[in-house]
Amino acid sequence: MFNYIQGKNMYEEKIEMTAPVISQVSPSDGPVCASSFVVSFYVPKKNQANPPPAEGLHVQKWGTTYTAVRQFSGFLMDSSVGEETAALYDSISGTLWETAVDKSHAGETATTYTVAQYNSPFEFENRVNEIWLTFTMEDEFTS
Repeated sequence: MFNYIQGKNMYEEKIEMTAPVISQVSPSDGPVCASSFVVSFYVPKKNQANPPPAEGLHVQKWGTTYTAVRQFSGFLMDSSVGEETAALYDSISGTLWETAVDKSHAGETATTYTVAQYNSPFEFENRVNEIWLTFTMEDEFTS
């Protein structure tokens, strides 16, 4: 993605970096399986109508998305991501949000989550990160 925003795309156009950079994580279901990651960023408004294409990258449009969020600071480490994800899930335990998350991720071996990073890698202080658990809102949750 760094090369893409630096102009290595089919229009040879530099693109303004946006925040957050998000990584969707699908945890592995066993000790010999690897987790999968999809890394994304928001296309700047001026490029949204016609984003520069690039080999190996594609544009995704998101519809309305509901998300339970936990914010934390510091540089990301595998251990902190796991701890923060568990803390977010614990914080919604016993609520209708837990039910919505579980229902939305039914059939997954482990719940997919998203890590959002708001700072440049060159910013060392006041870093902002989030863990997201996305879900859909069914009629029974909104009435």
